[in-house]
Amino acid sequence: MPRPRSPQVIERAIKIYKVLEELGGKVTTPELLKVVMERGIANSYSLLHHTLMVLENTGFIRHERVKGRAEWYIVKRATEDEIRQALSPR
Repeated sequence: MPRPRSPQVIERAIKIYKVLEELGGKVTTPELLKVVMERGIANSYSLLHHTLMVLENTGFIRHERVKGRAEWYIVKRATEDEIRQALSPR
């Protein structure tokens, strides 16, 4: 059984989801990394990737490989509260 997600992971996921919403369409990992680092949301690729995987595993986002790069996009519209509830320990 995996560890419960920390409040920091949940809040980071909400912020990254909002960035994806704001950018619209499909966003490559390098483009997304640049934005989240500029905004101080995540300070490394590994933090970003972990958070993206959390969002993908809960069905909010997906990715496709295009020319060797992952392009992330939203598949389920959600509010902050809906994301927080889906990611919070039960």
